[in-house]
Amino acid sequence: MQGIGFVGETSEKDVDRIVDAAGERLAEVAAFDAEIGPAVIDPEAILLHVHPDTPVRRVRDSVRAAIGDVLDEVPERADGLTPHVSVAYSASDGPAVPVETALATIDLTPARTRITSAELIVLHRDRQMYEWETYATVPLG
Repeated sequence: MQGIGFVGETSEKDVDRIVDAAGERLAEVAAFDAEIGPAVIDPEAILLHVHPDTPVRRVRDSVRAAIGDVLDEVPERADGLTPHVSVAYSASDGPAVPVETALATIDLTPARTRITSAELIVLHRDRQMYEWETYATVPLG
């Protein structure tokens, strides 16, 4: 939901300070229940929107504030976030009809979950797909 920068651009010391600041800020954000889905076809992905989105935005705002506590500038725009879970990405141009047809054949009942923490991750696309490792897990509220 919020980047810091490429590996090597931000020191591990600063990242650890951001984790500490995020811990303080996210302690003020209550855990929440969310509904994920149904599927939405985006030009580049299949997404499951998260509802309600206000608590997700609070988490991101808190993480952005934690980054601002440590770094002179918070990367990425503050606006434009659409809380979602990505379940597939498109690697090339093509028609949406086969995807729409496949989605029409499955149960798209939204899932319910409780969000109790935020994971701060190291993300990369070295093998032409998103992969990540958890750097820190920060509890909410």
